[in-house]
Amino acid sequence: MRECYVQAPCKINLGLNVVGVRPDGYHLLEMVMQAVSLQDTLRLSLEGAGGIRLDCGLPGLPNDGRNLAYRAAELFFRHTGRAAGLTIQVTKRIPMQAGLAGGSADAAGVLAGLNVLLDTGLPLEELCQLGASLGADVPFCLTGGAALVEGIGERITPLPPLQTGWILLVKPRQGVDTAASFRRYDQLTWTPPGASTPLLREGMEQGNLALVARGLGNQLEAVCQLPDIPRYKERLLELGAVGSLMSGSGSAVFGLFPQEAQAARAFDLLQAQGEQVYLCRPLPHGPLVLPTPPEGL
Repeated sequence: MRECYVQAPCKINLGLNVVGVRPDGYHLLEMVMQAVSLQDTLRLSLEGAGGIRLDCGLPGLPNDGRNLAYRAAELFFRHTGRAAGLTIQVTKRIPMQAGLAGGSADAAGVLAGLNVLLDTGLPLEELCQLGASLGADVPFCLTGGAALVEGIGERITPLPPLQTGWILLVKPRQGVDTAASFRRYDQLTWTPPGASTPLLREGMEQGNLALVARGLGNQLEAVCQLPDIPRYKERLLELGAVGSLMSGSGSAVFGLFPQEAQAARAFDLLQAQGEQVYLCRPLPHGPLVLPTPPEGL
């Protein structure tokens, strides 16, 4: 096989609690994550003997070692001792600076794709160990489905993924810098309300979307300075969502809808108002490696 295509899903945070800080400054987190059907598509092509070429097709998005997808390829070649010319073409759909792990999803897609393309047969656990050195969200993006994610992203406990419901994502025009968000969190003199991880786990184990909605929480909302966040949360609840939350460090906000018709009506209304909005389903998996282009590419 000389080329493959990878569908790389993003994630939402159903819960995000900051539970400590390591001596090196990394934050210890307790997160409940769910993969959703908004995804980037990567085309990986082996060409020649060496060198990595990356094309993301978006202005302002680096195509070199500043990009996690590029660094994932470098890391994979270094770890496996393989050398190959590689071209990575990314069709971006996941918005940037949204708290949806778009860069981490692309890195996970590169690791998963190269593992198939080069027939290296690395187990998922080993890929996750590689991914953890790239970013906190990469191991989950490789695992997909739903999970309790702890530490700095390296401890993953699978949970039953959401089986019902629809997810409506709204992305404000402004993005959020993750590092700056955590710096603001460190300056707080109080502890913001967060998620109820036991409620989230119970709701997911029971397949009870209303119970999941009761457990939603994100401590980083307290330091997000965008006025659009509470406004979008309120609007999604008005339109029928049983729960709404900012994902990750923001700025994307999601609503959980029990029925497709409700979610579709909300999507149409918000889109007609000029909002950047995405209608998604929960996914039970991580990156999918395909031998041919996916439908719609």
